[in-house]
Amino acid sequence: MNTRVIVTRYGGPQVIEVIEEPLRKPKRGEIRVKVQAAGVALADIMRREGKVPLTPIPPFTPGYDTIGIVDELGEGVQKYLIGDKVAVFFNGTGGYASYVYAMDDEVVGIPAHIDSITAVAVILNYVTAYQMLHRIAKVAEGERILTHGASGGVGTALLELGKLARLEMYGTASLAKHSIVSHFGAMPIDYRNEDFVDILSIQAPEGMDVVFDPIGGRNYERSMKTLSKNGRFIGYGYTSILQEGDSEEWTKEWGRLAEDQTTEKGNPAYLYSITSLKKERLDWFQEDVRFLLSLLEEGQINPLISYRLPLREAAHAQELLENSLSVGKVVLICE
Repeated sequence: MNTRVIVTRYGGPQVIEVIEEPLRKPKRGEIRVKVQAAGVALADIMRREGKVPLTPIPPFTPGYDTIGIVDELGEGVQKYLIGDKVAVFFNGTGGYASYVYAMDDEVVGIPAHIDSITAVAVILNYVTAYQMLHRIAKVAEGERILTHGASGGVGTALLELGKLARLEMYGTASLAKHSIVSHFGAMPIDYRNEDFVDILSIQAPEGMDVVFDPIGGRNYERSMKTLSKNGRFIGYGYTSILQEGDSEEWTKEWGRLAEDQTTEKGNPAYLYSITSLKKERLDWFQEDVRFLLSLLEEGQINPLISYRLPLREAAHAQELLENSLSVGKVVLICE
């Protein structure tokens, strides 16, 4: 039997249900994977509330990133064998299940001995952080970066990879999470009680070389004020929508930035989406997963995982993330 989490309608955590269903045979070109670990992301919550443009119509299964073992192969699959360990990356739906079905291009083979729970943090969070730092911003040693949501899954990945790249780092987080930000060698800024624009004008008057902003709305505008003359702005989400709730604003602003590709002052502005870039450059995605897993094997990165919960507790896992009770990654475990 397959245990699968579904969003039954748009709304709060109570709309999440867990169902049991018979397993089916994989279709031609499809791989069936017995899941060991699945990641939870803020975008899962935005989809559950129906606040993301192009949100699927319920019922649907949330989830981007899973690690597991190839359990059965559809006709014509030659790249993988039963028993291979793989990472599966979906475009935002499909991951919260004890078995998943994936096509060839959604799967990357990974070393058998790598810990599945740690590896799942790499697939979405670290690939996102790595691609923004190195594929988009093309950071150079000594550059100054500002990371919003610095204690979250992508935030901590940006800081850990930023430390490896020898960047000068600043990160916004609530006071309770400042030790996490400092741990990676970044200067923490309390976004609830401090104005990051004012603080940075004193701490780094030359401005930021890159700002990474997953918040959107007014935060985008204020982030852009902190840029140096060669600074680049990267927006990679719009979590303010969870508080404010108007997705039309998001669509409008995202559209304008995507078209202009510059801030009002003329700095380059990029909008990053892991799913879009993966569509355009699957080779980059596969290369980056393998490179980051090699860093994991060498002990150069150590993803922060604050909660490991059984798959059936998906609603609780989302609540922890939604209420900012976690740091780093929240992972669902399939026994």
